[in-house]
Amino acid sequence: MACLALAGCAGGGSEGATATTAAEPLGSRPLVGRDRAQFEADMEALRGRVVVVNFWASWCQPCRQEMPAFQEVSEGYAEAGQPVTFIGVDAGDVREEAARFLAEVGVTYPTVYDRKGITGGLSASWSVTSLPQTWFVAKDGSRAGRIPRPVTAAELRSRVDELLAGP
Repeated sequence: MACLALAGCAGGGSEGATATTAAEPLGSRPLVGRDRAQFEADMEALRGRVVVVNFWASWCQPCRQEMPAFQEVSEGYAEAGQPVTFIGVDAGDVREEAARFLAEVGVTYPTVYDRKGITGGLSASWSVTSLPQTWFVAKDGSRAGRIPRPVTAAELRSRVDELLAGP
């Protein structure tokens, strides 16, 4: 699955920490802590893949409504062996509530815990000002656009297929 593709990603995080001494792969467990530098290292390790980064929170109703579509589409690309990775970024949330929600939905793709969220965290460094928001990263590592609202499974597939077909 998508989590396995990230097994060798750099960086790691302990509960609430922004800098760590021990490496923890991004896909090793839900809600791995990441600071900006660690997340950028993760993204660099994913060059050659299309990456979908969804910024969300468990308290955000539109986020809750779109999450099953992300899981469905993520599973589809993983089962087809496509070079696509989905990453969720839980922004400014209560970690335990976010973990509970991920378990309810059955999310299997990697998720990051961003304690500060849009008020100075990793999310803010991606210009996220409201939730949900989804960024698409091309195979060359460049940010290839974003959708600053809830998305459907069809929209996700369409945008990912465009990026897979590109250079």
